[in-house]
Amino acid sequence: LLLREVNPKEAFTAVDASGAFFRVSVKELTPAGGLAGPYELCAVSPEPTVNITLACAVLSRQRMLFVAQKATELGVTSIVPLLTEYSVKAGDLAHEKAHGWPGQVLRAAKQCRRSSLPEITPPMSFDAFLGSPLAQADLALCLDNVGGQTPVPERPPETVLLLVGPEGGFSDGERKKLEGKAMGWELGGRVLRAETAVLVGLAAVHLNWGDYR
Repeated sequence: LLLREVNPKEAFTAVDASGAFFRVSVKELTPAGGLAGPYELCAVSPEPTVNITLACAVLSRQRMLFVAQKATELGVTSIVPLLTEYSVKAGDLAHEKAHGWPGQVLRAAKQCRRSSLPEITPPMSFDAFLGSPLAQADLALCLDNVGGQTPVPERPPETVLLLVGPEGGFSDGERKKLEGKAMGWELGGRVLRAETAVLVGLAAVHLNWGDYR
C-alpha cells in the first residue's frame, strides 16, 4: 500500500485467495501495517485476461507520459521503453521526464481500479531487449509503417508482445533483426502517430485475444 501511495480512507482494489476482486477501504495505515475492509465485490475482473508486454520506442515531446498512462489503463503487464535508431536518445531521457513514467503508471492504475501495477522497465537498447526474456511471448507483433499481415495463431495466446516503433518506424536493420521474432501487423491503411498506434494496437489485441472478445 505504501508503494502504491494509498492513503487512509482511500479505496483500492484487492484480490482474495479465491481470485475474487473487491473494492477495499483503508481504515488505518502505519509503516508497520494497516487495517482495511472490503465494501464492494467487483462484478468483472479489472485485470487483463491476456498478458501483454508493450515495447515502445521512446517518443519525443514527452509523449511517453501519455503512453505509460494509457497502456496501464488498457491492461498491459509490462512496458519496455526502447532506444532505437530513430527514437529519443539516452542522453535526452531527462528532458522527456523519464523519471515521471512510473508515477503515470501508478496514477493510471488507481484511476482504472487495477489491483496490480504494470512493470515499467528502465529504457533499454533494441538489441538488449531482443536478447532478454521480455521479448519472449506466445505471439509477437510489430506495428511499423511498412505494412504487415493478419496474425492467425493456432490457439489463443496467453502472452502477447506488441512492438511499436518511433515516428519514422524501425530502421531497415532493426526490421531485419525482427525477422522470425515478430510478425508485422497491419491495422488499416492510414499512417498513425506512434502514440495512436499504441492505443489502436492494444485495443486490437484485446478484441482478438483479450478482454474485448
